[in-house]
Amino acid sequence: MRRLLLLGVAICLAGSLAWHAGMVPIFGTMRPAMPNPEDGKVANGVYTNDYFGLSYPLPEGWAEGLAGPEPSQLGYYALSTLIPGAQHDATVLIAAQDMFFAEKPPSNAVEAASDFRRAMSEIEGMTIDREPLPMRIAGRTVERVDFSGVGLYRAMFVTEARCHLVSFNLTTRDPERLANLALSVNSLSFAGRKGAPSSAPACVKNYAVPENVLWKVEPAIPGPAFTPIPVRIIAGADGKVKHVHVIRATVDQRRSIEHALAQWQLRPYAAQGRAVEVETGLVFKTKRPGM
Repeated sequence: MRRLLLLGVAICLAGSLAWHAGMVPIFGTMRPAMPNPEDGKVANGVYTNDYFGLSYPLPEGWAEGLAGPEPSQLGYYALSTLIPGAQHDATVLIAAQDMFFAEKPPSNAVEAASDFRRAMSEIEGMTIDREPLPMRIAGRTVERVDFSGVGLYRAMFVTEARCHLVSFNLTTRDPERLANLALSVNSLSFAGRKGAPSSAPACVKNYAVPENVLWKVEPAIPGPAFTPIPVRIIAGADGKVKHVHVIRATVDQRRSIEHALAQWQLRPYAAQGRAVEVETGLVFKTKRPGM
């Protein structure tokens, strides 16, 4: 019995050390923790997000504001809110919308900017000051829309990255300040090309359909009936699930889903004639007992 207790303590200690070292245990194997969209941070005056391969130097004197809410069940993230250190008369909200789970997902950033422009124009008292305009920033297409109303001037920049629409939302009380703040967006950079870091997996919607799932374990998900739970997974070139990101769920739901999906085996995804890592999304729903 004492040996079992000591073994348990050793396992817990190893798990704790692995967690702090950026490692996660999966069925006895320690693997480097993989980033998720909400894992971005501000350090030394720069917002970085390893999931998107994104780097954005803050305007001089700016800092991170209050943390935003948890991701929504539709996969919307308030990644970071940035504010000026002296006068709180402007904000930059960095956000992302998961294109797998949006209610009516646009097909690209151009369509997203057009939809956003239409929605803003339908709000009483809101004026479109700059029509959607494609720009080249960090080697990619970024759409910009400017609008104003109720004494505030705003600009939204949006681009596609890893099957998400990543946006920079600028708000000020002065149009000149908005123009200067917009220049800071020119300094952002992305690793890789075409919306994802070069090391990122292929991004494929609805890949985990029955014909591509070779082995699975169904999670037992507690909670109110029929609550949708969005999940992203990454499967390796061998088809084994190597990363599970439960976007919004309770602690117990998250544990159950992570444990089940870590045992799934998908058909290896092929790109240009060879098997590669693939990232895809699933939606689980809680069920009443006995269903």
